[in-house]
Amino acid sequence: MSQPTTSADGTSSLDASETCRVPLGLRIVVLVLVALASSSAYLTRHCLAVASTTIQSELNLNSEDMGWVFSVFALGYLVFQIPGGVIGLRIGTRNALPLFSVLWSAMTVWTSFVFSLVPLLISRFAFGLSQAGLVPNTAQVIKDWFPSRLHGSVSAMIGVAMSVGSMATFWITGELMEKMHWRSVFQAYSLVGVAWAILFWLVFRTRPEQHPRVAVTNTPEELAVNSATTDSPADSPPIWKFLTHSAILWMCIQAPFRAAGYNLFVTYFPEFLERGHGLSVKESAFYSAWPLGGVIIGGLIGGALIDVIQKTTGNRTLSRSGLACVSLVLTTVLTVCSAFASDHLSVVVLITLGSTFSGIAIPAVWAGLIDLGGKSAAIVSGTSNMIGCFAGVAFTPVVGILVDNIKGDGTMWDGRWDVLILLHAGFYAVAAISFSFVRIGDTPVTELSPAPEPGEDVPQ
Repeated sequence: MSQPTTSADGTSSLDASETCRVPLGLRIVVLVLVALASSSAYLTRHCLAVASTTIQSELNLNSEDMGWVFSVFALGYLVFQIPGGVIGLRIGTRNALPLFSVLWSAMTVWTSFVFSLVPLLISRFAFGLSQAGLVPNTAQVIKDWFPSRLHGSVSAMIGVAMSVGSMATFWITGELMEKMHWRSVFQAYSLVGVAWAILFWLVFRTRPEQHPRVAVTNTPEELAVNSATTDSPADSPPIWKFLTHSAILWMCIQAPFRAAGYNLFVTYFPEFLERGHGLSVKESAFYSAWPLGGVIIGGLIGGALIDVIQKTTGNRTLSRSGLACVSLVLTTVLTVCSAFASDHLSVVVLITLGSTFSGIAIPAVWAGLIDLGGKSAAIVSGTSNMIGCFAGVAFTPVVGILVDNIKGDGTMWDGRWDVLILLHAGFYAVAAISFSFVRIGDTPVTELSPAPEPGEDVPQ
């Protein structure tokens, strides 16, 4: 049984997931439930990219307009990251995650009824607000339900689930749009989130010791200490404290560039294949799913590598930020190579290989944020994800303007789709460089003593 450690301010780092006898089957159920939430969220999030050209034609929009549509989602997603985490701390993840799922399902239905740009912008902004609570509250579930030695593997599974949802929406939406109107597809997708919310609320509990199938193994004294570690908004240090720590600062710096690389791919890659290589909507949806399959494979590899490196070397920095840095360097190199490929199949294969390495970085990022955040994992993860959302707000409209010029006539960018791919590579390059500055110690930032004893090893 894990023993609690106490910092100078009297707070304990006792982990409920390690001080309760949680059946393996129950942990698997919890993992499956939060993974399904991520899949459902990304299924509804990226179906808009598949339907983009159809929506543009029906609503008389251009790529710049769609850039603002993608951007306004990111804006809503950005501003509600930390509030979403705080809501989870106030009402518990058992209530917060189903609430957000029902809300984003409702916003998906709303999107299906719009007939002009402004209502579409409003619906996607509200959709972004609704999905903002997913990442911070999922991070809190991982912190509460799984011991630290499993954070890498569990984070990998969650990252894989996100990619599964994205890949599924490219394949399924492409198929469904051959048979149904895009509005009907959106309405059908909303039912998935509602069904999940009901199931999750019935099965899940916010903390392990609250679940009827969990046997508490602590002494009364340990339970009292453990209870005191339950997060509340008042317990969480201010955001500025997080950002003054070098590791968290660099994790936040990498976030918008890694997100920008991913967002550029999921938003404009289908249009790139359609307009740049003459593929149909169904064909572009099919090939756009390949890189997402690579992300899934990479996520599984990354989760395993994190645990192997950690067990072999005992070095959290190497197993988290080191792994992410090397993976993203390889992503950058392969993406640059794809910019000079002449046929669509070569481009897709190279992008897929690059995406596989980018997928390796995902569980490393999650595990690093959870390790750094400790008892405030929801707030730290939300802060990083919020800053990452700046990518969607700042870059997506600009890229939309670039795409309009690429597919236009007589401009200097006319037909230069390689510029779009090189921009994608550049984003990942900056993220890789940022990870080289991240150092992760054994003690969460939020549990460090304000004045360490002489000779004490404090991570920088």
